[in-house]
Amino acid sequence: MWNDQSAVGGGFFNSPNQFGNVNTPNQAQKSARRSSRTAPIVIRQALHSGDDGVKIWGTEIQIVCIVARVRNIRMQSTKITYTLQDITGRMRAVLWLDQDAADEEDKSAPKVQVDDYIQVYGTVKTNKGRKVLMTFKIMPVTDVNAITFHYLHCIQNRLKMESDSKKEKVETNNSTFASGLPANSMVGVTESSGSVNGLNPRQMMVFNLIRASTMEQGISKEDMYSSLKDRMSQVEFENILEWMCGEGHIYSTIDEEHYRATDAF
Repeated sequence: MWNDQSAVGGGFFNSPNQFGNVNTPNQAQKSARRSSRTAPIVIRQALHSGDDGVKIWGTEIQIVCIVARVRNIRMQSTKITYTLQDITGRMRAVLWLDQDAADEEDKSAPKVQVDDYIQVYGTVKTNKGRKVLMTFKIMPVTDVNAITFHYLHCIQNRLKMESDSKKEKVETNNSTFASGLPANSMVGVTESSGSVNGLNPRQMMVFNLIRASTMEQGISKEDMYSSLKDRMSQVEFENILEWMCGEGHIYSTIDEEHYRATDAF
């Protein structure tokens, strides 16, 4: 991962005690899984995360960082609800107020207005079937370059996690494959039986169509499926799209019907 001593975050990603103790009672039981304390994501990844939280290439993300524009602010006595939007979607972020600080001239409320760009840290939760960002920290974005930096950071972090995941899979597969063959076996492994960039062959068919599009708004679902309908069902096609969105491979553009590849930024 990049050295995060930059205008965005000021080394925040590398500060293990920034939020105090965020360990959960079950954290020790999950120690065998790959996890990352903090990672930058886009809103689309949060919206398509599972009930067990955000994952990138199988890596569990405990705290996410999102850079987005504030579209609405709802003030209440105990919390502030923000509607955030980036180039991939919209979601709500909830900041619970410190009541002791709130009694002292509302010092606990961030000085944020509608249409401001902010950098938000928090955890993605599901509330009544909708994804919500439970916010720990909000910082106004004062440099427009920080927005571009965030998207570049998302791509770089995803590529690093992809590389780590592929290395882990290769080591595991090699160990399993070698232990399951006779000592004099001459059996080979063909690329078509494995995965490319962490995607299986059927996922790659969809991904290659999206990545090949040269249009700014990306390729539509209708055009994609018309090319793939003889190879897969509509249900399988929709499931592949949803999975690739959740893993950060692709994102929607002008609406929920058009997609571009993340590495096409």
